[in-house]
This record gives sequence, structure tokens and C-alpha cells, in this order.
Amino acid sequence: MSQNVYQFIDLQRVDPPKKPLKIRKIEFVEIYEPFSEGQAKAQADRCLSCGNPYCEWKCPVHNYIPNWLKLANEGRIFEAAELSHQTNTLPEVCGRVCPQDRLCEGSCTLNDEFGAVTIGNIERYINDKAFEMGWRPDLSDVKPTGKTVAIIGAGPAGLACADVLTRNGVKAVVFDRHPEIGGLLTFGIPAFKLEKEVMTRRREIFTGMGIEFKLNTEVGRDVQLDDLLKEYDAVFLGVGTYQSMRGGLDNEDAPGVYDALPFLIANTKQIMGFGENRR
Repeated sequence: MSQNVYQFIDLQRVDPPKKPLKIRKIEFVEIYEPFSEGQAKAQADRCLSCGNPYCEWKCPVHNYIPNWLKLANEGRIFEAAELSHQTNTLPEVCGRVCPQDRLCEGSCTLNDEFGAVTIGNIERYINDKAFEMGWRPDLSDVKPTGKTVAIIGAGPAGLACADVLTRNGVKAVVFDRHPEIGGLLTFGIPAFKLEKEVMTRRREIFTGMGIEFKLNTEVGRDVQLDDLLKEYDAVFLGVGTYQSMRGGLDNEDAPGVYDALPFLIANTKQIMGFGENRR
């Protein structure tokens, strides 16, 4: 980090630029450009390394934010990625979709007067860059327990469960009715906010860790819960919240009126090339 403790005055908060309008008009991709190495280092250097970091406290998973900001500033990307994964199963996703303005960045000491440190975009940079450079979770010291757990649902809860179990030597087998992992991360969030390739890459990483996925498999139809209870040492239910809220408006059920979730899911399946035969 810079020896200048007033770096935050000399260097203002800078957010990544949006992609040009002509591109956003024709491509349904993430609208913000990623940070360059220089931008990420400079923005990370604005961190005050507070003795009592409110950003870390306000983060729901209590990420070691000042620590990996320091590592990012020093260019120690693998170490930063390793540290961010100690508290977060999907840091590259959180860097994109978390409401940082209400959480870590909203509680940053610099927020009111100087502009918060761009924590979310640096988190995205750290992990995207580490993956690009070939970093993968190191499980070489993990000792298998011989236990196997069935996980129903490949959304954030199920994936977090599988990640933690695998890191502790338990074989995780994840069942999901959809043809790709991620749950609403994949099928509910449009690509301009979270590109589908992010979760595709994450599935490859998880598979490399030894997590097994049984996709296009609906519990209760393709496999029975009672059978899972007999076959596995434990069963984790992470089935998600797929029920839409009703607005209580007149003509909600009129022809041509669609609930948001079924529409988003069907649209995503079409974009990703999953036909009806893929459920």
C-alpha cells in the first residue's frame, strides 16, 4: 500500500466505465468494463486499513476486505483470491451483484466525504484475474472422510454447502432440476448484470474440486427423497425461493400477463440453448 495515508484525497473514487452505447444496444452482456490492473491497484490503495473495518463488519459473510485490498494493491492476486475464498464461495459473483452501496461500500469510512473504496469491482477483478491466470482452490491437504452428502438445489445455498463440505473431506453430490448450476444467479439475473459464462466457469471449478453435479434431475420425479436419505449420510435442502409475489392487481391473470420468474427462466434457457427436452 502507499505510504501516503492521504492517498484517498489525491485519488478520487473511480468506477469502471460502461461499455459504449452502440455495444449495449446490440449485445446483452455485462454493461461495465472490468478494472485494469493499474485501476484496481490504484483504487485498492485508497483503503485506510481501518483498525475496526466497518466494511468487513457490514458484509454479510464478513469478508477480509482490507486484507485482500492490500494484496490486490501489491499485485499478489493468487493470495488475494485465496483469502477472498476463505469467507465466500462465489466472490466473483458477489463482486458483480451484491448491493455494495448498502453494505461494505455504504459503511466505508470514506463514503460520505470522499467516495467509498470500490470494493465490489476490486473483488470482481481479483477473482476474474486469478481464474484467468490459472488459480484454482488448493485441496491438496484435504483428507477424505468417506462421507457423502446429497445436496438438493444448485443455487447459492447448495453451492456454498458443497464447497464447505468438499473443503472438509466430504463428498458432495448436487441435484438440480435445471440444466446449469446457479439457481436464480443463472436463471433469474439477466446477463447485462451477470453473464452466464461466470457460472459456467464456476461449475468447471467446482467439478475440478470433486463436486459432482446431477443436473436436469428433479427430486420427486427423477429421484426420490427417500432413496437419497437411504443412500447418503445426509441430505441438504437448498431448494430456493421460486414463488413470485403477487401484486394484488386487477387482471393479473389476464392473457398476456406473465410472472417475472417464469419469463426470466424461459428467456435464459433460450439464450443458453437449452430446449424443452433439457427442461
